[in-house]
Amino acid sequence: MKKKIPFILSLFSVLLAYGQVTLAVSEVKEAKMNQRFKLTVLLEISGENMMQETPLRMPDLSKFDIIGTASDQNTVVLDAKKGDAVNQMVYQLVLSPKQAGKIKFGSVLVTVNGKIYKTEPFDINVREQEKKSSMAVNTDTDDIYLNLEIQDREVYKNESTIAVLRAYSKDYGSFRKVGNIQIPRQRNANFRTVSFAKSEIETSAGMNSQVIAVFMVFPSESGNVEINPIAASVSNADKVEKIKSNTVRLNVKKLPGGMPENFKNAVGNFEVSVVNKNDSEHSEIDKAVMVSLKVSGVGNFESLHLPKIQESNNYISYPPKISSKTVASRNGLHGSVTADYVVVPKKAGPLSITFEDFSFFDPTEEKYVDLGAKSITLDVKTPQEIANAKSTLEKVNDYTNTVLETVNTPVLQTQNLKIKDTEKNKINWNIVFANMALLFGFVSLLFVVLKKRGKRKLQPQIASKNFVSIAETEDLIRENLGNRFEENIEYLKKLKENNDFEKFFTAYEDLKNETKKANSLTTESEFNQFIEQSKGQLLAEKYRALSEQIQFEKYAPVPSEESLDELLNTIIAVYSEINK
Repeated sequence: MKKKIPFILSLFSVLLAYGQVTLAVSEVKEAKMNQRFKLTVLLEISGENMMQETPLRMPDLSKFDIIGTASDQNTVVLDAKKGDAVNQMVYQLVLSPKQAGKIKFGSVLVTVNGKIYKTEPFDINVREQEKKSSMAVNTDTDDIYLNLEIQDREVYKNESTIAVLRAYSKDYGSFRKVGNIQIPRQRNANFRTVSFAKSEIETSAGMNSQVIAVFMVFPSESGNVEINPIAASVSNADKVEKIKSNTVRLNVKKLPGGMPENFKNAVGNFEVSVVNKNDSEHSEIDKAVMVSLKVSGVGNFESLHLPKIQESNNYISYPPKISSKTVASRNGLHGSVTADYVVVPKKAGPLSITFEDFSFFDPTEEKYVDLGAKSITLDVKTPQEIANAKSTLEKVNDYTNTVLETVNTPVLQTQNLKIKDTEKNKINWNIVFANMALLFGFVSLLFVVLKKRGKRKLQPQIASKNFVSIAETEDLIRENLGNRFEENIEYLKKLKENNDFEKFFTAYEDLKNETKKANSLTTESEFNQFIEQSKGQLLAEKYRALSEQIQFEKYAPVPSEESLDELLNTIIAVYSEINK
């Protein structure tokens, strides 16, 4: 809305200057009935002791519909030492004539230092509107138009402000035709939708208006930032046309001095926390844990930079998976952003995982807040220490769980004996006598057997000669293991096809445990030594890389099908070599 002052002055035909006060209005010679037009009023006051005592007083506007108003004020300092400054205010009206003919626009008044200043009145020749077969969009004969209103036009860089998109029309039915709102893309500002819900229709001075969308705007540059128009579609009976809103200019302030070195472009009010997602389990050396950094609060979540994990020789960290949960409202962008890191400890004992310092600028308090560096301490143990720390009951429980997971147990099915209702009240005497005879015969047979056993002497029994050697037993175990390996691989393929990620990693653990058991191994370190000594250093490195990849994908927030494909191929290749 704000224009260059020389350009505005060139539009004015009547200019009254009284010393240090300039008051002028742009003239409109012709207009059409029910057609909107703009009038611009300029007030300029220069001088140290010049005080505006009244607001601008408009003339009688009863013959016009007031569609909207806007104003902009600016102070230009000419000489700071002498106190010379010029206060400029540009006031704009959007009007629509109610009747045809000649309409007089009266004088605009203002009082400065007890003196009244005014503009000269002028006439506007209003003609009848020409009838057209269809509505013209984005022209002077628009039946509906859009207006973008900014709640706060003076904000800091990356601070949010609310933008309200309002539709205006004389016809109630026109609001139902508006849809497909399109947010502009621009380099120096980011938009976030708050709501597309339409408000109740409001009526003022014969013009109806309705809020059709609310947005949040985050300017990413300082200085004067012009917000591009927002477009929408208007559906008529024969075609769909497009209308656009006005442009709005923001005064974006630079962030003040004293910025901390660790400032991460965060503007708002934030909190930072670090947690171990595997806190219920023992932290084990060379076994991955999930460490999450969470930034929560209100502010520019979509453009701030999260603090990174610091590098260390005591652990290995992988690039994080970022997840965001935010909700936009008129009070700001609330929510959190989480960075999930997969960390593999490389030493036993207390291990501190530290992140970079984090600070933000609070626009409400207009100051920087330094939260410092966040860290978490893990108590990392070796597999032997974890095993020794377990009680006897826990060891028995672990052994039982291993048996249940690795041994196939048959499922017995039972059937209920059902007796028909018609047979409940009948007695079959034939069955009764048969059962009694069977019982008598069984007792007699038992008596005879016991009598013979008492007389029988113990006979030496010859041991079976079908002995199986240790080598044959090992071959049998390997044969069974090979069969189970193929079954596990087929099961893993089926789970991958069904995208059952949780059961996929459980099935992999079953495969690993069966391989350990077949080679009389219990701990992960023993398994690593077995592969290195019997299969070679190269395969041992491949297995370690596979273990790290398993842990990374297992705790990934959103596992992908492509990564599981690659993971399955690696599992097949590595375990095929181990089981040779």
